[in-house]
Amino acid sequence: MMRSLACSATLTVSLIVGLTACGGGPSPAPQVTTTTVAASAGPTTTISAEKAEEGEEAAPLLAWADGNPEEGQAPLTVEFKADVEGGTAPLKYTWTFGDGTPNSSEPNPKHTYEKAGKYRADLEVADSAGDSDSDYIEIEAR
Repeated sequence: MMRSLACSATLTVSLIVGLTACGGGPSPAPQVTTTTVAASAGPTTTISAEKAEEGEEAAPLLAWADGNPEEGQAPLTVEFKADVEGGTAPLKYTWTFGDGTPNSSEPNPKHTYEKAGKYRADLEVADSAGDSDSDYIEIEAR
């Protein structure tokens, strides 16, 4: 009888570990499965298995460019803002202002458009895992 109990306990552990390794993706919280194996002639044994969160990936990197104001009289000073979701830190920002001036690596730079014209400010954000996203905003200085 003890031999079949040991076999049942081993089988139960194998099933628990096998079942917790299956699934369609990462779960929001670890799951613990507890099984109690009892024998009429011996002690009670409790076996636990915790689902590992291996292979969990960060959410995809998404970036949006925003600026305030988007139009006005030259010289026009615009406060740009990079809205970002997801990705793997650290993030790298590159703003190109469309007027021939140097780029900025700040997430929320201020930039002054000295001359009247329509400009396209481009934002590119890259993360440490190699993911990137970009967006742009159009600015009009009159």
